[in-house]
Amino acid sequence: MKRQETRIFARITPKEKERINDLAKQCGLTTNEYLRQRALGYEPHSVPPDALFHFCEKVDALIESPFSAEVNKAAITLLKEITKEIILPRKEDTRRWQPQASGPSKDG
Repeated sequence: MKRQETRIFARITPKEKERINDLAKQCGLTTNEYLRQRALGYEPHSVPPDALFHFCEKVDALIESPFSAEVNKAAITLLKEITKEIILPRKEDTRRWQPQASGPSKDG
């Protein structure tokens, strides 16, 4: 069974189009999927570059290695600060989105 689809057209400036395309790319989404999610009230998050995941893995490996307690403590503190400020999403959480079924609001 073929899914029925409808198109929506909007007029935007070339600069706006470029910005939307950039934001979609940062989130690891197509432009269409990015716009669909935004229109339905979902705010996609940027996908951190793979280099950041690699960096965190290396820091984690250093923490597990035997070296001075002072360096170990500093590395743990740094990693906690980084993850607190950036709030790293899991890769699989940032790639897919499914609309949630709407139900009655809590307000009433």
